[in-house]
Amino acid sequence: MRLIDVVTMLDVETRFDEKKKVPRTTKVLKEFYGPDLAEKEYAILSHCWGVEKEGEQEVLFEDMKQLLIMRDKERKEIRGRTGYKKIVQTCRRAQKDGLEWVWIDTCCINKESSSELSEAINSMYKWYANAELCYAYLHDTLGDYWTNPRESRATPKWFSRGWTLQELIAPKVVHFLDRKWERIGDKAELAWALSEITGIPDKVLKEGLQKALSRAGNVGRPSVAQIMSWAADRTTTREEDRAYSLLGLLGVHMPMLYGEGKNAFRRLQLEIIRTSNDQSVFAWDCDRESGWSDSILADDPGCFQDCGAVVARDPEWFTNELRVRYGMADDELSKCTQEQLRTFTVTNDGIQIWLPTETFGLYTKVTLACWHSHAEYLITIRLVICGSTCCRIFGYIPRPKYPGKLEFKQHFLPYKETKYPSAFTFELQDQTLSHDGFVLDRVIPDGVEVKDGLVTLSSDIDFAAVAYIRRRDDTRFLVLLGYCSGRRSAFPLLNFEQDPESLRSRAFERLFNSNHEPTYGDPHLMQHIHFCQSIEGVRVVYRTLYDWPVRCTVIIDIAKCAGCCTLDGRSTYDLVETPRTPGLMWNCLLYELPQTRDMSLSLMESELQPGDYGRVPQGGDKFRPEGNIIEFAAGVGLDAIEDDIRSIHSAELAAAESKASIYLNTRRDSIRRRLDLYDGTSWSIPANQQVVSLLHALSSRLSGRLLVTTVIRCSDPCRGPRLYSTTRRGEFDMSAWQTLDTPTPLCSVMMPLIWREIDLDQGFMTMLLKIIDNFSGLVGWVDRLDEPKQLTESATVETAIEFFVRMFGGGDIRYFIGEIVFFRELPRIMGLEYYTELDAGMDGRYSTQDISGSREVTVIAHAQRINALVAFLKDIDDGTFGLQLNPESDVQVGSRNTGWMTIWKSGSRWRSAPFAAQVLELIAAAYGWKERKGGTEPFGRLHCSLIANLCSPDIEFDRCGFLSEVEQIKKWQEMLIRSNDVHERRALVEDTVGKILLACWRGVASEIVRVLREVLDRYVNNEAMEQQPKDRAPRLYNIRWVLKDALKEIPDDGLNPMRRILDDATHGVLKHQLLLAERAELASQSDEARHTLQRKRD
Repeated sequence: MRLIDVVTMLDVETRFDEKKKVPRTTKVLKEFYGPDLAEKEYAILSHCWGVEKEGEQEVLFEDMKQLLIMRDKERKEIRGRTGYKKIVQTCRRAQKDGLEWVWIDTCCINKESSSELSEAINSMYKWYANAELCYAYLHDTLGDYWTNPRESRATPKWFSRGWTLQELIAPKVVHFLDRKWERIGDKAELAWALSEITGIPDKVLKEGLQKALSRAGNVGRPSVAQIMSWAADRTTTREEDRAYSLLGLLGVHMPMLYGEGKNAFRRLQLEIIRTSNDQSVFAWDCDRESGWSDSILADDPGCFQDCGAVVARDPEWFTNELRVRYGMADDELSKCTQEQLRTFTVTNDGIQIWLPTETFGLYTKVTLACWHSHAEYLITIRLVICGSTCCRIFGYIPRPKYPGKLEFKQHFLPYKETKYPSAFTFELQDQTLSHDGFVLDRVIPDGVEVKDGLVTLSSDIDFAAVAYIRRRDDTRFLVLLGYCSGRRSAFPLLNFEQDPESLRSRAFERLFNSNHEPTYGDPHLMQHIHFCQSIEGVRVVYRTLYDWPVRCTVIIDIAKCAGCCTLDGRSTYDLVETPRTPGLMWNCLLYELPQTRDMSLSLMESELQPGDYGRVPQGGDKFRPEGNIIEFAAGVGLDAIEDDIRSIHSAELAAAESKASIYLNTRRDSIRRRLDLYDGTSWSIPANQQVVSLLHALSSRLSGRLLVTTVIRCSDPCRGPRLYSTTRRGEFDMSAWQTLDTPTPLCSVMMPLIWREIDLDQGFMTMLLKIIDNFSGLVGWVDRLDEPKQLTESATVETAIEFFVRMFGGGDIRYFIGEIVFFRELPRIMGLEYYTELDAGMDGRYSTQDISGSREVTVIAHAQRINALVAFLKDIDDGTFGLQLNPESDVQVGSRNTGWMTIWKSGSRWRSAPFAAQVLELIAAAYGWKERKGGTEPFGRLHCSLIANLCSPDIEFDRCGFLSEVEQIKKWQEMLIRSNDVHERRALVEDTVGKILLACWRGVASEIVRVLREVLDRYVNNEAMEQQPKDRAPRLYNIRWVLKDALKEIPDDGLNPMRRILDDATHGVLKHQLLLAERAELASQSDEARHTLQRKRD
């Protein structure tokens, strides 16, 4: 350690003032080591380095070394520096305080020597701690105004610098001096003010790190997170110094590597992990509301800003807290030894550590051995498992109340520097939406905006929902964008009512579902959602650019669809977008030209024009033109389209000679041929907004057609024979060449994306047909739908009953409503002679009114059903009711297993059975109870009124109306059999299924309302029941709370086609009628367009 001799320094300064000579043997700086250093009592200076731009300059080691031998002019310049005055004033202060030695970082360290600099930085905390006195020089302060931080807005710069943190904590005594070197007070006297300014507990300021009591009362050093929080708002000139300035405070040592940037702070955290078992090093940004990080380590101390109350806990306290407060079982605690809890290792695959873990879907929540002393809870962090690794996510993620048991698991937490860009840009191409009346409505969350069609997400804001609206019919949809850890997604939603947290959760679901991420190459991912009460839907196509890893294109448009459409996104490699095409095109070539990067060409046998449209017959390979899009331009107000068709000379054809040779690869036999073109010229449709608008206007009229976008004309085209592969490899047989008859041998034939029909989802169509088939069995139709006959095989009826009961969730909620009997009664309702035994596992039969209330039928023991449901409500243990929804629980009610405890687990499955969710919502509403001012609503009257309100026309069942609907369904089925039009069949299937589901829903809902009214009336008003009436209503409310919680697992995001079909039927919308009406309108428009074109030509 190099110290300044106070007496010598002041003597030299006096000689300089008196212009006397100073002996060359005089030594101002002297070095001490080991015992000699330990004997020295010295003062140390803490200050802010001067800023040269502001005229402040420090005196360095080389300056002090040459001070006595340099020229007078140079010495005068040195003595005029602000840094030299600090040295002199510090020496005078030290002499006044009886100290002979002083250490000042500016001149006592030779920064030219990297080894000395590294030693000084690693030893600096110890040097400050061993000093007898530390002077904190506040160069921008006069007086003690700052000592009352609640009244003073100005804080000295000294409190914002990184190095001064350890210079405040380490010394036993710190004297604060203003710019006139007048004493303001010491650290002990100003402890309260210093604590308010810095966030450091006053006990640490008075007693130091080792002796201080933390806020939670634990003896020992504050946690790593607490120390980091004190440095969160401090800055340093060099980025690396934010880490190096914390070495002494954290008790670690490491080499200095200036130039490594933020990696220095990462190395610091790894060194802490190697020398400590303090898990608070992972507790950073716990209060952050959004964003992600693919490293478990923080980027800088600022991430620990809110960790001032985070206290590290030892393994014994931690395991006891898990047992007592969090209910962790002893057998689970025994799976992780104390050694495993105390140690975690840095490996090449991540930081190996054992942590208490809860898993729910994609997300994992791990609990750290550190405690928030203010809010009194254990710190948790959230991870998303992504293949063999994971990333950390911040903010609230909606999750089930009962995600599964808390258990110890081994994790490998990633710590290496991120390999993914921290920001990603989505380019939204939504220009065609305006043709269908849609406009941008808003963007969620706040702070995200669409600027010039660009939306940028980052590690801080990881999702955005871009909302569009068509105001004339209030049709809305969202395009949900997400970016996390190198993954990105874009997909549509219909529901506007979801909160930002739920939208973010949906974005993360899609992000980490590998089925919705484009694979290798440069594919497009297409997704579609059908609008309710319409034959339209929104289509989203997005493409990831692998040569541009920070940007992707998202195309949004409106597509026509008659129904039974695909929902899941799928990758396709046939979509192209080039400077020569007006928008995204579906490639439909017969012969490929790999040499032409921006054109895909087909060999034609007839002359074609740019703008020709037509079809290729099924199984054929010849394009048959039907007309040209220019014919329709006048009809949509785009007369100038014809003038825009212009000649574009292709770079591939511009050769020095008049002949250009192109090699062709045929699709069918992979034979390579050669084509010679003479005086070749390329003609293309202009890729401008006018043409895009025209193509969109024709999307319904020319749906499914192909379009000629480019033609190549020449004077004398010749096609050569195939390339031989056996003899003379790579050479052509020049003996036979074919001269082509057409001057336009090559054409680019594509299908505009907006002309492409939405694909049929064969799996969904099969499911809908299965619904029709099972319903046919219930109502007595078999084999041919146009020849109904009585059912003769009971298995068919039983299979259909089981099918519909499962669709409406009857098996999962039978403990609340018993077995649904509506589907067993349908044969009776239809008046069929055949009737199968109805057995719900209960003894006894009795005769009662059928569901329609029109006649007596044989049903299951209704009285026993009611009694069982009332007993179920009576036997529930309020204290364990919520726990029984945990799928892992073995809790029993009475002597039977609580089968309904799987409701939570069934939530995700009910996404494919949407009517189960509606049934559950109906039950939850029936169990509603609220306390009001002045007392509680009378139980019986309240619940009867609730049930009565549920009996809306949408769920009332009428036998005559049902039979009338069955006849209508039969007529649609006959139309379905006769129709050969694909689109009509898709529309008829959805219309038929919608009517079936609506009729079934009314019957099931009517039955549930009737049963629950009787159950609740008997439970609430039964005087013989031991349970007090005042205790019964809260129990019902408790049930309702659990059922509502289960409903959160079934979000209504507009993606479920079954709910859409039911909604259309409820509103009386028939897609078949909408389809026919649109075709009639298009035919009328086509006639008008032809007449307009004819008048123009005449």
